[in-house]
Amino acid sequence: MKIVLETNRFFLREICLADLDFVVEMLSHPEVMRYYPKLYSREEAQAWVERQMTRYEKDGHGLWLVVERESEQPVGQVGLLLQEVDGAQEFEIGYLIHRPYWRRGFATEAALSARQYAFETLGLN
Repeated sequence: MKIVLETNRFFLREICLADLDFVVEMLSHPEVMRYYPKLYSREEAQAWVERQMTRYEKDGHGLWLVVERESEQPVGQVGLLLQEVDGAQEFEIGYLIHRPYWRRGFATEAALSARQYAFETLGLN
């Protein structure tokens, strides 16, 4: 499990199938998935994890697992994704923070770290 980014409060690492239970819990939570078309089943969550693993191999990035340093517990996912916008591939910072960890600044801190990684490490403009 490759660590991609580190901050004082957490680290972002590549997700793997060993993280499936957490991902299932997060992707099946009604509040977390409020703006998604549906809640994910275990099989769909596994496909989600596998899609991230494919993105790491193909693109060198994807959604990474956000792990709180103090508790060593996963709190969500944040990362860089390629999206097609008006026929062009554009980068976006995507994030999902599990409901028990809302309102602690994890999404903001992790997204800013991902943005810095995109500019400074990947050289994106």
